[in-house]
Amino acid sequence: MEHYGDFEECLDGPQDCEGEVFARGALSGSRCAYARCERHFEEYVARVGPRMAELRQHYPDSTTPPSWFDPSIAGEVWDLD
Repeated sequence: MEHYGDFEECLDGPQDCEGEVFARGALSGSRCAYARCERHFEEYVARVGPRMAELRQHYPDSTTPPSWFDPSIAGEVWDLD
């Protein structure tokens, strides 16, 4: 897991921080971690969690492109490998 930021301070703080600050994984599944206090992590989950759940319903397997994906449009690729 990649760690980003100074793990001494909350990414969303220091204003209104509550609880211990430590690396917490991103909900996106990016395998990145960011320092957040307990309060700001709970707020992040409330803000981003429902959207991530919705995206996972539409794209349950991130390694397989959806049926509508067309690589000829804008020269995009689904997998960078």
